Amino acid sequence: MKGLLGRLFGSAPGTNAHMPAPASVTRLEVEPFSHGLVRIRALDFFGPHAASPNGAFHLIWLDRNPDGAVGGHRYEGHGAWSLLSEDGTVLATGRLERPQDGHVSDNGNFILSDWMFGDGLNGRLVGFGSDGRQLFMREFSANLGGSALSGDGRFAICDTANAPGSVDSCRQFLFDLEQGSQIASWPQETGWVERYEFDTANERVDLVLGDGERVSYGFDGAMIDRDGRQRRRIAAGDLEVIRSVLKAVADNPDASMRAELFAGLAVASASGEAWMRARAFRLQGEIHEQAGEIDAAVGAYEKALTIDPQVGVARRLAKLERKHSPSPAKPAGSRFAQQAGRLGIEHEVIELERGAVKEWRFRPDTALSLVEAAALDHYCEQGWSGVAAEGGLVLTLIKAASFDPLPQRLADTFVEALYAQNVPFPEDRFEHSKLLATIMRASRPQIERNWKVISATAGDTPAYYPAVRFEHVIDLFEQLGPSRLRDIAKIFATASYDLRAGWPDLTLWRNGEVRFVEVKAPGDSMHASQARLISNLLVPLGFRVGLAEVRAR
Repeated sequence: MKGLLGRLFGSAPGTNAHMPAPASVTRLEVEPFSHGLVRIRALDFFGPHAASPNGAFHLIWLDRNPDGAVGGHRYEGHGAWSLLSEDGTVLATGRLERPQDGHVSDNGNFILSDWMFGDGLNGRLVGFGSDGRQLFMREFSANLGGSALSGDGRFAICDTANAPGSVDSCRQFLFDLEQGSQIASWPQETGWVERYEFDTANERVDLVLGDGERVSYGFDGAMIDRDGRQRRRIAAGDLEVIRSVLKAVADNPDASMRAELFAGLAVASASGEAWMRARAFRLQGEIHEQAGEIDAAVGAYEKALTIDPQVGVARRLAKLERKHSPSPAKPAGSRFAQQAGRLGIEHEVIELERGAVKEWRFRPDTALSLVEAAALDHYCEQGWSGVAAEGGLVLTLIKAASFDPLPQRLADTFVEALYAQNVPFPEDRFEHSKLLATIMRASRPQIERNWKVISATAGDTPAYYPAVRFEHVIDLFEQLGPSRLRDIAKIFATASYDLRAGWPDLTLWRNGEVRFVEVKAPGDSMHASQARLISNLLVPLGFRVGLAEVRAR
């Protein structure tokens, strides 16, 4: 590596060199790998690379110190770059502190980001000519994000990351390499940019976003067709744009804009993302409330709270209900009772003895413990069996029942990763239909065999669920049966990463009935993941679900 660095890049910062191509090379052969890396066998090079659109120039760089021993974040030891012709001739070479994200144009002009030494939020964008001359350099008090260079080598653009308090934070910057200067800058309004495309004839640059949308800016830094983009984003349910429009009109849009906003909010409220749906209903409620449409506002706020109890409108809803109730309202009950009511689940109060911070017990003769364990004692007193393991028990059982046999290599692989096929090897990507069919054929011997695999790492429990024991898994399997377990796994398979979280604290069973209870101590609150799992999985499958509100006796 050291010999390669010296041969290609020289040994001192700022050096330029011109080297002949290897005798056997007529055209540089570049083998691409993942993550933008290439191998150039003729140069014994492996690393990042960029080629000009016409293939006449190749730019390579290494973010490593001169002897190649240290790469990435560091405090000294310049990295290096080289510009090559298509036959492998080194046209120019030089050094930057930490070169990254290079681009080269058809005329050989090129740019590099310099992530710089040290720990600060800073960076540089540097432009060069084909002979290695520096054409411009702009230092930022923010980390650099993406960058691009026009095909003719005249214009460059970059964006910066968030840097609190910095004038360079979250902006795009446009440069003219011929003039050697910055010509425009504007705040980022579009979110993450997938790539930039230049239209130099019309003096504009297109920001291509992840969803394929294009947002165009002129070389003066002004967004082209801002009103049109705003309407497109509203129609797509972009909550940030909708919120900014509402702010601009003081939450009181005219009839035409109101119709557009409600259409966009309907799109957002139908999204699969719980946070987006809850916030869409909240915004609907705010528009209704501002217009004096109290019943509609209450309805929207109720929907928002059902999806995400922490969406931030509970007090506003309670105030509206008190103020506009036509008759003295009946006591609404505790906030936990209200949350249970919105979710359509049971609510009960459990009285426990309170000890030190976050310590409780059900019986005076037992040791103090976490509130979930104390609540479990309460239900065991009523004849229930169970465990306080949130989703650990159900997820372990799904995994044990989905394979016959479970391969040893998957012993510690999360079941949500298996159902999402988020695993590195093709042989471990199983069709949902096959997993669900295996559950339908599951038997106690199968569960026992797979438990030995699952618990092998930790000994008596799964690696990540220490409260789960073999007897819990077998008991729950026998209480649920293969068909009921398959029903759970079928819904779980539709969004395994979303539905791995939010399981109630207690899984209980008695005489063929399986019950789930979420335990809430004073000061606790329901979370969006809990509301989502209860609403999307447990309630639709007809399980008995409860919210146990703990009070000190």
